[in-house]
Amino acid sequence: MNRIHKRPPDLFISPAREGGFTMIELLLVIGVISILLGAIFSWFDNTGRFYKNENTKAGTQQSTRFGMETLIQDIQLAGLNPLGVPGAGLIVATATALQIASDLNFDGDFSDPFENTTYALNGSRLEQTNHLGAETLVDNVSSLGFTYFDRNGALIPEPVNIPDIRSVGISLTQTRDSGQGKEISRTYRTRIRCRNF
Repeated sequence: MNRIHKRPPDLFISPAREGGFTMIELLLVIGVISILLGAIFSWFDNTGRFYKNENTKAGTQQSTRFGMETLIQDIQLAGLNPLGVPGAGLIVATATALQIASDLNFDGDFSDPFENTTYALNGSRLEQTNHLGAETLVDNVSSLGFTYFDRNGALIPEPVNIPDIRSVGISLTQTRDSGQGKEISRTYRTRIRCRNF
């Protein structure tokens, strides 16, 4: 009698294995995919926060620089008075306010548009007041300071004697919320020589 020897069944391979994945393999794949999705979500979240932070920095810097450039231009023109009429120059000069009069159209008075301008801190807004009324030049201002110097470059103490002023120092700080409890601050400082004094 000829016997055919059958191979004994493999104890480690089940008949169901031939048709699909085991539960353990599926759980492992789901775990790996979850970790990858968590990493991707975290990367997107960090990128979004970085973008918002950088956007806030750029906006703060641009806004503060615009305010400073406006102040610089007007201070440089302060006292423009080609006809020699009295009343040109700095009218008010305090640590937080500045009023400028200039004859910009050479007609001998200071009542025309933009010829009499005041800059002052109102709460957290740097306001420019002229013939149009008060306008916010820079918002979210946390600090504004004007300092005044004489012809020798010496600081003029308060109360300022306006005829002694030859240059003006400005310090402007703007602070904005960048999200998640963080703030962005930008401070600009400059000193402007008054050309027409």
